[in-house]
Amino acid sequence: MNKFCMYRAFCLLWLTSIVVSGAKPADPAFGELLCRKNSLYTAIYVYQRDSIVTLRFGMRDSSTIQSQVDLDNPRRHMLEYTEMSFCGLLFNPDPNAVLVLGQGGGVIPRDVHHYFPNAMIDVVEIDGEISAVAEKYFDFRTDEKLRVRVDDGRMFIKKKLLREPGQKYDWVILDAFNGDYIPFHLMTKEFLQEVKSILTDDGVVVANVFLSNRLFDSELKTFRSVFGQCQVFAGIRSGNAMLAATAAQGPALTIEAAVKRAGQLQDRHGFEFDMVQIARRLDPGFVEDSEAMLLTDDRAPVNWLKTQQIR
Repeated sequence: MNKFCMYRAFCLLWLTSIVVSGAKPADPAFGELLCRKNSLYTAIYVYQRDSIVTLRFGMRDSSTIQSQVDLDNPRRHMLEYTEMSFCGLLFNPDPNAVLVLGQGGGVIPRDVHHYFPNAMIDVVEIDGEISAVAEKYFDFRTDEKLRVRVDDGRMFIKKKLLREPGQKYDWVILDAFNGDYIPFHLMTKEFLQEVKSILTDDGVVVANVFLSNRLFDSELKTFRSVFGQCQVFAGIRSGNAMLAATAAQGPALTIEAAVKRAGQLQDRHGFEFDMVQIARRLDPGFVEDSEAMLLTDDRAPVNWLKTQQIR
């Protein structure tokens, strides 16, 4: 077969795959396939079962769920890590400016906007296709207080520091990761130093991470190298955890103090998730492996470390 015939055969196979995917087959776990598209960065899948819409990236048979929303009750947190991100309020209970890196279905910024309607919220998503999917299928809406920027998260911060050095954030949420790929440049010591530079004096940064591999120890070590103090909130229903660090190096938060603050926040805001239970997930004595690698711009094999189980 000559090259031209091989090319035609490839094109026919590709077109056939499009027709097959257009049939929108159901997934036993997630329901009907509403959308399947390839962006510059990943394959995007959207499913719906009853009122629950699910967003997945990467391989179709991947078990990773990026976002999940109950359209009948958008205040309901379907995934543990999204409600755990609110642990940042235990360190700064009254955020006026919030930065979220990574949009997905928009669960976290939408809930922050609901409970803190006067806060200015910037969401940075590198993939414009994902932003469009969030609006079309997940009922995500922007307004003058909730803005989405299509940009690389690190470049957004660099430009912010150059152009608006006085504008800082009380709460930064790092959620630009998924189970298939982790952008290493958003995990290094140099990046975290830039994050620290855009925090207010009492600002806090929280990061969604995974507990089950050696990358976690490197992440924790890298956070502590920049912020001095970094505390861990460990998931119960998942392998997720939240790292929380503040711009000011104050004393570590105890479980008792966290629970007290959580109760006050619950009374004030009426969260539909249990803030006290989130506070109880604090593990104040968490220590990383002494042999953990410090992640830097010139040495950060994060996607390899992710495959290495904790010894």
